[in-house]
Amino acid sequence: MSDTTRTDTWRRLLSGHRVGSEPRPESAPPQPVSAEERLLPDERTDYDRDYDRIVFSSEFRCLHDKTQVFPLSSSDYTRTRLTHSIEASCVGRSLGQLAGRHLRASGVDVEPSHLGTIVAAGCLAHDIGNPPFGHSGESAIQHWVEQRLCAPGSPWPERFASPAERTDLTLFEGNAQGFRILTRLQSRERRGGLRYTAALLGAMGKYPRPSVLPGERARREGFVSEKKFGYFQDDVALALEAYRAVGLVEREPGVFSRHPLAFLVEAADDICYAVIDLEDSAKLGLVPMPHACELLEAVLPPKHGSRTPHSHGETRMAQARARAIGLLIPACVTAFLEHVREMEAGRFEAPLVSVLPEVREQLRAIKDVTRAHGYESERVLQIESAGFKTLGGLLDMFAGAVVTDAPNKEERKLRQLLPVESFQRPEHADEDRRSPPDRDEAIRRLTPYQRLLCVTDSISGMTDGFAVELFQRLSGIKLPT
Repeated sequence: MSDTTRTDTWRRLLSGHRVGSEPRPESAPPQPVSAEERLLPDERTDYDRDYDRIVFSSEFRCLHDKTQVFPLSSSDYTRTRLTHSIEASCVGRSLGQLAGRHLRASGVDVEPSHLGTIVAAGCLAHDIGNPPFGHSGESAIQHWVEQRLCAPGSPWPERFASPAERTDLTLFEGNAQGFRILTRLQSRERRGGLRYTAALLGAMGKYPRPSVLPGERARREGFVSEKKFGYFQDDVALALEAYRAVGLVEREPGVFSRHPLAFLVEAADDICYAVIDLEDSAKLGLVPMPHACELLEAVLPPKHGSRTPHSHGETRMAQARARAIGLLIPACVTAFLEHVREMEAGRFEAPLVSVLPEVREQLRAIKDVTRAHGYESERVLQIESAGFKTLGGLLDMFAGAVVTDAPNKEERKLRQLLPVESFQRPEHADEDRRSPPDRDEAIRRLTPYQRLLCVTDSISGMTDGFAVELFQRLSGIKLPT
């Protein structure tokens, strides 16, 4: 592939098309500029605007009280999904800018800062769809659906229009919820929500495929892009628009290869997931600090692995963490550049950290220790178990209230706790402006599947603390003050 052809490929991969909006014809006249805009021109790129929209969103702010590793931690030090996302964004910006500089040096006409901003924004948003209690929260929603909606003898499977609608919920996925937040739940009254660029949605889409693969086939082993799913059936049109706009290879209808920058977003997450979760575990005393430092120092080459004289404890840990991240960033970029042509053609299917032979085993050792002593510590397991009860209980209450066409008195009170905007859809926007619907009318317009998605939208958007508080109040365990 010539440099010109590759440049054209990357121009499409970095498409600034705002998903949900009508493409603007090239011959369209320029839009008038107000006097205020002439005085204060907005010099941000489309990618800068994406980044800023995420930062100022309520969904991003809610990550401050969502589990990263240790739910409902009483320690001020422990990271949450918010701090994890910000740190991953910093690493992602470095990965994107460094990769962009090398691509430009090889003859591909790209702006390195644009790649850095897209990857940084993708990292900011990569966990925005996670429910309370992290991956345990996903499991709690999946368990509730299997037990309540898809158990033998349940009439529910017949109420779904397709197997994919049912599987969207039985395999409820935070990545798909993140896509839904960015393209539907922010600014619900218009198609595409806040209308992020196709470049960002492509970069954050680690699993650009639906919950049910064509022919209901099993996912292919070794295909990292098929490990999970990235969009719900309710959002299929927007997903197809985004992924086709950036020119991802469509292997089967609705099943795409990954965007090359998605590998950098994943690498930033993996670096922070390995290095920083170990640091949190050591800070909380779950892993002995000297052992944690040794594990991180093992990632470094011998000349960099020795600690600074007299450093110990938290100082030694901070130095080891910084050096490990400083080593892993260029290593991942080197791996990216070695495989980027395969990525452009849709043929590469492995996380970048998995193709770093010099540190692969050391990273695996870190993850094994963190899993055994951090993720599976007694306190974490106790709270995650309580999270099952909390989310299952909230789903029992709200799903029952929303799905029924004839709510009883208690269900009507529960319905009133969900804002009518929860059931707003862009296809009804013009009608709603003329005559705003009441809550019952807005619910009646939705299919059973869409009603359940509205419930999972509301519950997965809660913070850990709010979910617990609300469940206790609605269960009568604790009354409002």
